[in-house]
Amino acid sequence: MSALEKLKQLEPIQFRYNEEIDPSKTLRGGFSAQQVQQVIPEAVHEIGGVLRIDINVLRNYLTLAREEILAKG
Repeated sequence: MSALEKLKQLEPIQFRYNEEIDPSKTLRGGFSAQQVQQVIPEAVHEIGGVLRIDINVLRNYLTLAREEILAKG
């Protein structure tokens, strides 16, 4: 599956971290680590019992997807 096809499977969400992670509980936008783990498993790591998205891996996918789009051009 191409990088673009994988990225298209991700659905952005709005969320608030629990108070232990973010005491202000600011509304944020992003992706669910659980969903990213299903589509791009190498982009998710568990640290201290919490799933975390490796933004560098997602950036690499964005770069590849851009190249795919330009190649179709």
